Amino acid sequence: MTDFPHSEIESLLRVAHGKLTTSRADEPLSAAVTRLVECAIEAVGILREPDSRSAVEMIGYARAAVTAATYALREVDGRDRRVRWHRKLESV
Repeated sequence: MTDFPHSEIESLLRVAHGKLTTSRADEPLSAAVTRLVECAIEAVGILREPDSRSAVEMIGYARAAVTAATYALREVDGRDRRVRWHRKLESV
């Protein structure tokens, strides 16, 4: 894994993060994607130092990414259900 372009990947992730933070991060999906990119940036940094401690940290960032994505999807799904419920009530 010595040929892995850590710097290039980290640079691309930082550019993406910059673009995300200038957009509407108050929306659940935007916030989740921002968090996923942050976790990926941390993960790339950890990949530079492969050892058992790094693996444990990597798992922690993966869990954080999954948690952020799960929350965002639940929030968006909940909003969608509320909108559909209100529309249904209004049509009655």
